[in-house]
Amino acid sequence: MERLLVEATAKTPLIYMNAEKGLIEIKGRSTPEDIDKVYLPVLSWIDAYLNDPRPLTTVNFHFEYFNSSTTKALMRLINKLLVLHKSGNTSLEINWLYFDEDLLEYGEDFEELTGLSFNFIESDYSNIDFNIKNY
Repeated sequence: MERLLVEATAKTPLIYMNAEKGLIEIKGRSTPEDIDKVYLPVLSWIDAYLNDPRPLTTVNFHFEYFNSSTTKALMRLINKLLVLHKSGNTSLEINWLYFDEDLLEYGEDFEELTGLSFNFIESDYSNIDFNIKNY
């Protein structure tokens, strides 16, 4: 299975998905004009990953900001993670990194809505590595 790597822009997050490592990372700002263009490849990747997940799947969310369209896309993505978790084929670790109370509350809402367990990690947003050459 191919990895998915999408470079961050002023309106879209860096997206890194690596099946060999069982790693999913989405970080940055998410206010895209066309939400499907950004998140449909992510959802398709997860659908394929469901067929052969690693024993441990780690998901790191680290947003500076996201809009309401992204909230809906994230809910779809997290629901797919719920399917993955319920399959029993992998342990799921979801890390929600945040730098302010608003972002913490969004993560808590996602956790409550899905029943999945999130690790909430206060983190300085300025230390995010957006250099795709490091992936």
